[in-house]
Amino acid sequence: MLTREELALGLAILMPFALIPTAIGWWRGHPRLGALFALNSLGLLVFGIGWILALIWAVTVPDQSARQRR
Repeated sequence: MLTREELALGLAILMPFALIPTAIGWWRGHPRLGALFALNSLGLLVFGIGWILALIWAVTVPDQSARQRR
C-alpha cells in the first residue's frame, strides 16, 4: 500500500505531464485557452479521451481571424 507521501510525490511528478496540452496552447497563443484547459482537465477524468483531443486541439493552427479578434 502506498503512503500519503508517495501518493503526493506521484501526483507532483505526473501533474505537469497531465497539463501538457494546456501548456502547448498557452505557448502557441491559442485563442480558446480557457476551453482548452477545461477539456484537458475534464478529459483526464474520462479515461484520457479528452486529454488526447485537447492535445490535438492545442497543436492545430488557430484560424487567423480568431487571432485578430483578441
